[in-house]
Amino acid sequence: MKNLIIIYLLIFTAVPLFAQKWKPTKLDDSVQVSLPDGFTKKDTLGQTLFNADTPFGQILITKQPDDPSTTPDIEKVDQLKKYYDNFVKQIQTSSTGNVSDARDTLIGKLRVKDLKLVTDTGSGKHYRNIRVLHVNSATYTFQFLYKDIHESYAREESETFYNSIKIPPDATVAAQFTEPQNTTGKKPAGSTNYILIGAIAGVILLIVIIILLRKRKKHE
Repeated sequence: MKNLIIIYLLIFTAVPLFAQKWKPTKLDDSVQVSLPDGFTKKDTLGQTLFNADTPFGQILITKQPDDPSTTPDIEKVDQLKKYYDNFVKQIQTSSTGNVSDARDTLIGKLRVKDLKLVTDTGSGKHYRNIRVLHVNSATYTFQFLYKDIHESYAREESETFYNSIKIPPDATVAAQFTEPQNTTGKKPAGSTNYILIGAIAGVILLIVIIILLRKRKKHE
């Protein structure tokens, strides 16, 4: 009898994973990603925001176009790396959580920054897997949020999400450099640019908080 109950529990736990359909979705002409059915798209605070729920987590994608008042000049790979590093630092300073597992990696020929933000709410840990990509005059931030109690199941969903991110096969690192008219004209280094990049990171975190609060109110 005990074995039969365990089998039923495994079946019912697995159902949401197989029932939810993911489909390729174009964020624009530059980036494509697979999202679950029922995702939403909004334009807010100058950003384009995609939001989707999975059985064990939540997906948030933001697209922030380059802005002459905030985007530093990126003309070389090392400047792109500094832009990403500054972005990570501002996520850390704008959040009560801790950044871990930050690393540089590639999607095709394009350079991206991966990291994890861990927040302890007192009733359990919340995780955000984050990928930052700058390409074609915009910064894309891909986030997968989940709770520690769902970690073993959320890991598969997170991998499905990040492995589905696609860019045109002919895109090169040159597409990640900025256009002069869309930047401050300053290199991505120094306290001034920390503030500018921090404004972008702060807005992204603010949007996440607003969405989570709205979802919590709906369930109350």
